[in-house]
Amino acid sequence: MPISLVCSTCGRSYQLKDEYAGRKVRCPGCQEVQVVPAAPDGDEAHDAWQADDGLHPAFDRDTFLLRQKLMTLHARYDVTDEHDRPVLFVERPAHFWKNIGVAFLAVLVAVGGTLLGLVAGFGIGEAMGNNAVGAVLAVTFLALAIGSGIAMGIGLSPRRHIHFYRDESRSERLLDVLQDRKWAPITATYTVLTPEGQFLGRMEKNYLYNFVRKRWVVKDEEGRRILIAREDSLILSLLRRFLGPMFGMLRTNFVLLAPAPDGQERPLGEFNRKLTIFDRYVLDLTRDRGRTFDRRLAVALGVLLDTGEHR
Repeated sequence: MPISLVCSTCGRSYQLKDEYAGRKVRCPGCQEVQVVPAAPDGDEAHDAWQADDGLHPAFDRDTFLLRQKLMTLHARYDVTDEHDRPVLFVERPAHFWKNIGVAFLAVLVAVGGTLLGLVAGFGIGEAMGNNAVGAVLAVTFLALAIGSGIAMGIGLSPRRHIHFYRDESRSERLLDVLQDRKWAPITATYTVLTPEGQFLGRMEKNYLYNFVRKRWVVKDEEGRRILIAREDSLILSLLRRFLGPMFGMLRTNFVLLAPAPDGQERPLGEFNRKLTIFDRYVLDLTRDRGRTFDRRLAVALGVLLDTGEHR
């Protein structure tokens, strides 16, 4: 939580990060040394958070460290601050057994429809005395059966939403990222909501654009772009795609850019994969000093940049 400091000599006020608590700093205005007060704690800190438009303290920071849990069916993440203190627990259920059941039903429909279609098609052709017509009908029924099985599989399979909790007990849900459509051949979209259902933003990924360079776009309720997350290197992105697995091991990092009215893009932060054996990421928004980008959207985007890219 930011600490307010008022210079005892010149009267200027500043907002400092809580990591400066108890340390000596020099006032940029008068150059006098000041001692930063301790960060508020307990009820005082809680009241301060509630005054910040209801924002939960877990989101009030500029750096998030994400660590994906391994050996689980679901996609799960521990989110900590820069001092490795836990702040969030994230889960994206895989719905493994539901998907198995849906796939089984879809196969039954496809196989059953295929058999019935072949029998009906050739039966009609034989009754008409025209085997060619029977073959055409059989192929048509076969295509319809397979298409029906695929459509059933897509329609019945559950969407993979993402849920953010205060901790692993899941007793306090703080944020939801909803998958808008299960079948998204060109553009995948996700809606970010508070637990009360308040709209925060929508995130989009275009698969055609991603063929060249990965990019996610964050939009507000009116559809205006408020942030773009893009692979930091066009050259490396092309190498990964066209030269195969040898370059697939290279880390995929993203830069976070805010569109400006003049068409320029202002850097707000980065999402970097740490050079470790396991999946660990750093979401760094220290450039966004004014906190113009909602930190709830930021951490939701960070999770999507991993699980949404199937990394």
